[in-house]
Amino acid sequence: MINLGAAPFLNMRPLIYPLEKGVVEHSFNVMYFDPFLLSENLSQGVVDVAPIPSVEFLRTDDYCILPDISISSFGKVDSVVLKARKEITEIRSVSVDSRSRSSTALLRIVLELFLGLKPEYVKREPGNGFLEGVDAGMLIGNAGLQARHLFAEESAFTYDLGELWTRETALPFVYAVMAIKKDDEATAEGCKCLVSTREQGVELISEIVDIESQKLGLNREQCLTYLQERIKYDLDGPKIDGLIKYRDLLFELNEIEKKNEINFYTHPS
Repeated sequence: MINLGAAPFLNMRPLIYPLEKGVVEHSFNVMYFDPFLLSENLSQGVVDVAPIPSVEFLRTDDYCILPDISISSFGKVDSVVLKARKEITEIRSVSVDSRSRSSTALLRIVLELFLGLKPEYVKREPGNGFLEGVDAGMLIGNAGLQARHLFAEESAFTYDLGELWTRETALPFVYAVMAIKKDDEATAEGCKCLVSTREQGVELISEIVDIESQKLGLNREQCLTYLQERIKYDLDGPKIDGLIKYRDLLFELNEIEKKNEINFYTHPS
């Protein structure tokens, strides 16, 4: 049995739902955690494979990426949003979702490198008081989607960080990659079915939306647009270029100590 980590976010459902539904033959035990715990649990062996935040993959040289799978966007993403009381160039303080690592680092890149700002960051749990006493707040995942669609009136401005990244770089942004520990051949071989799982999951998006939209309190069209148009699940050349660009900018911000090579697992022929 292979322990597969996952986060309870809508954007991850197409990668997991076919396994739970039994439409793909597999040997996975799916375990759910907040996204910031996935890399820690992978490192400690609690899980064998997980879609870890890109920043955590780039911090070390301990992991390999399983090819052809990611959680990415090109342009708007809808679920990584900055809610602001003022225009973005005037922001001096930001509350950030304490569960977020890749997106918090992305926020730093946008504000500090792209716009030349030096705001104060305050880590908070999403909920009441998230925007209290600050100029803006960044929310991710399901909370970000709800902030984008349900609570638009609670702040004067809403900025989509995926859109701001692509506008500046002309590249996709990769939020998470499917990672295993280096040289873990047994897990890698057992994960061969994950690409077909991804393909099946994309085919089942309409079914997924019927279930998940009710849980989130969002309408069907909002969720369908998100999973079909905003989130990308492959890892093609432009997305790898986006990951490399992200690595280089993380290094510039001292978020990572060195520019590690991006290692991919190659299945033996």
